[in-house]
Amino acid sequence: MQPPAHLPLSETEMPFWKNIIAEKAKSEWTAHDLDIASMLASSMAQLAEESKWLAGEGSVLATAGGNPMANPRLRIIADAHARTMKYRQSLGIHSRGKEGEARDAEKRRGIAKGVEGDNPLDDDLLASPTLQ
Repeated sequence: MQPPAHLPLSETEMPFWKNIIAEKAKSEWTAHDLDIASMLASSMAQLAEESKWLAGEGSVLATAGGNPMANPRLRIIADAHARTMKYRQSLGIHSRGKEGEARDAEKRRGIAKGVEGDNPLDDDLLASPTLQ
């Protein structure tokens, strides 16, 4: 599955996209879910990048006068983290979300993924509809 054309992802965002999409069976994804998944992948990539920068800079910086101050990047990370959690909740890929108890959801996902995995027509040799 590919990100929606109107919400393209960069090379650094694609690994997050692949992991997000793997959370559910293909048949469970709606067009709107794919939009949210694309935004989630972007948010996760930003969170990872900003966290790397913060690790190098430290959480306390000095002002021009030499006084200590909180690194403004802390707020950026907090905002990216909050967005990430909200997107996950919207997609229902958090604990009980929209799918009920984890054991029941996992059972349904396992069945759906098993069906998808055994599909001899899913070899990219035949034309198939694409989401845009």
